[in-house]
Amino acid sequence: MEPHEEPGRPLEETSGNPADRSPDPDDERFAGIVAHLAHEDPQFVRRVSAPRAVGLGVGDLMIVVGLVATVLFGVVPLGIGLHAGAVPLLVVGALGCLLLPAGAPLAVRAILRRTRPLMP
Repeated sequence: MEPHEEPGRPLEETSGNPADRSPDPDDERFAGIVAHLAHEDPQFVRRVSAPRAVGLGVGDLMIVVGLVATVLFGVVPLGIGLHAGAVPLLVVGALGCLLLPAGAPLAVRAILRRTRPLMP
């Protein structure tokens, strides 16, 4: 499928490929503004910095923690409770399967907001 050209806009702006775009003269100006704001307010850098390419991002970490917590404290107790007929394990497993997929990522986000160091 070939990219189509929208009326009034050149193909390189609509293709979505960053290599097709012409260099933007405002990029240097924007970088200067961000550097000035970072010098004045270090918290600003924390709010607008792009994620590092190395390691897990916050979203990836939230997904992994949510999945692991759900399996360990939801699916496993539910399976053991069903197999053994233990009502407390059924309740713990059901609550874990319902609450942990949403609760664990929110807890990770809250913890990381408090402990993440400022970017240099």
